[in-house]
Amino acid sequence: MDSQRKQNIVPLTIEEFHAIYKNDDERYELVDGIPYMMAAPNMGHQWLITLLFGEIFNFLKGKKCRVFVAPCDVFLSESVRDEDGKLKKNLRTKGTVVQPDIMVVCDDKKIKPDGCHGAPDFIIEITSESTRDKDKSLKLHKYFKSGVREYWIVDSYEETIDVYLFNAGNANTNKRSRSAKVQTFGFEDKVRSNILEGLEIDFASFDFDLNFESR
Repeated sequence: MDSQRKQNIVPLTIEEFHAIYKNDDERYELVDGIPYMMAAPNMGHQWLITLLFGEIFNFLKGKKCRVFVAPCDVFLSESVRDEDGKLKKNLRTKGTVVQPDIMVVCDDKKIKPDGCHGAPDFIIEITSESTRDKDKSLKLHKYFKSGVREYWIVDSYEETIDVYLFNAGNANTNKRSRSAKVQTFGFEDKVRSNILEGLEIDFASFDFDLNFESR
């Protein structure tokens, strides 16, 4: 969606978004009130999700946290406080509903029949030509602000994994108290999770026979 079209759109609340797009044949995400259509992924993208989901699912057996794969709605609320922690005035809450490729949730209270209400602890996005900008800027910023603790961006074209570690804040945490660290790995590396102690994924062991083409 280009910037001119964004300027002409009145930001939607979550309720308005669902009323308009709930029965649509296409998949959409809502970020700060702006709807984004999601293109169907190719088979290489889905194969990589399958490999990663399998590793995390097996690791989490018998543990507290749960792993989910798209499409699952994640409801992220806009902060109702400003940078100084004061309540905002005249706030019309702009909705955010996203569908991460893979997410790990360690608080069962967030899991509802219609999705995850609140920030997952760990998110992985498999980026593509059509989603790279959104995954590496828009979603990165939104996940950081909402309280996600760890975020991996897996780029199958560049064969890199960007691992972001955010501090344990939430949507109402003072902006100045939040921080982020990032490390970049390659598909020849073993990548450890910072928050799921003991989880290490060996990307070099994955079978990448399927061709990764743009969506």
